Amino acid sequence: MTWRRFLCFGLFLTLLSASPDRALAAGPFQYRLPATDTGVDPAAVTVVGEFQKHWLKLHENMYEIARQYGLGFWELARFHRNLDHFYLPKDQEMVIPSRWILPPVAKPEGIVINVAELRNYRFFPESGQVRTYPIGIGVFEHKTPFGRFRISSKAENPGWRIPASLRWKYDGKSFLPPGEGNPIGTHWLGLTSYGLHGTHADFGVGRLVSHGCIRHYNDDIKELFELTPVGTPVLIIYEPVKIGFLKGRIFIEVHEDVYHKIPDLLQHAIKQVEARQLGDRINWSRFVRAVEERNGAPLDITR
Repeated sequence: MTWRRFLCFGLFLTLLSASPDRALAAGPFQYRLPATDTGVDPAAVTVVGEFQKHWLKLHENMYEIARQYGLGFWELARFHRNLDHFYLPKDQEMVIPSRWILPPVAKPEGIVINVAELRNYRFFPESGQVRTYPIGIGVFEHKTPFGRFRISSKAENPGWRIPASLRWKYDGKSFLPPGEGNPIGTHWLGLTSYGLHGTHADFGVGRLVSHGCIRHYNDDIKELFELTPVGTPVLIIYEPVKIGFLKGRIFIEVHEDVYHKIPDLLQHAIKQVEARQLGDRINWSRFVRAVEERNGAPLDITR
C-alpha cells in the first residue's frame, strides 16, 4: 500500500469511527424471552443495544444529536437533565443512551408500541430479531390510543385529509397534498382513523406533539414501511417501568408517566419486581434510584 493510499485509508477509518452509528439504535438486535414468568433465566436477552459516546462540538444541540443517533428528543434530554438543550459544552464526551429493555409482552409479534417510552418495536419472532424506532405521540388532550390493531392500509408519499378541528391551522384547507410541508411525511401505515407515519418536523419525534397518530423520522418510517405488510398486528401499550435480563443480570428502565396514568410509580415498580419474584435478587437502593431519576435508560440492579 502506498503512503497516499495508507493516508486515505486511515482518514476513512477515522471518519467511520467518529460518525454516529444509527444501526446501534435501530437494530436488528437478537433477543430471547425468559423461559419462565418468575426468577431469572440466564439465557434470556431482553436488553438490547449499546451505549455510545459522542464528542460534543461547538453549536450542537440535543435535537440534532438525538436525530443523528436515531433517538427521540426526550430520550437524550432526560438522560442529560443537567445540560441545556441548546447550549451544550464543547470538547467533551456525551453518553448516548441507545440501549433499551424490550416491552413486557408475553409473545410479541409485529409492532409493539410503548407509548410511555415513546418507542416502537418491530418484532420478527421467526428469527428472534427486533428493530426499534423513536416516536412522537399524542398530546395530553389527544392521547394516542391503546389496544390491539392491524395495519389496514399503506401509502407512499401520502396526502393528508385534515381533521375539521385542525383546519384553522391551515387556512381552512381540508386536504394537504404530498410534499415537504405535509405533517404526514413520506409514508403512512394506517390503523383505524390513526396511523404510523413520518414527519415534516424532526424535532417532534420523541415528544408529545400529535392528535393521536404516531410520528417517526422519515428514514425510520420508510424502513418500517418496507418491513411491514398490510395485516401486521400492532399492539399499543402504556408501561413506564420495564424489567429486563442480560447475561443472567437484572435491569430496570423507568420513564416519566407522561399521561399521568399511574398514581404511585414506586409502588407500580415494586409490584413488577414482586410479580417476577425478584425481591431477593436486586439491589434495592439502585432500584429506588432508577425510579427517582426516571432517565429512561436500563440500569443494572442485580444484587
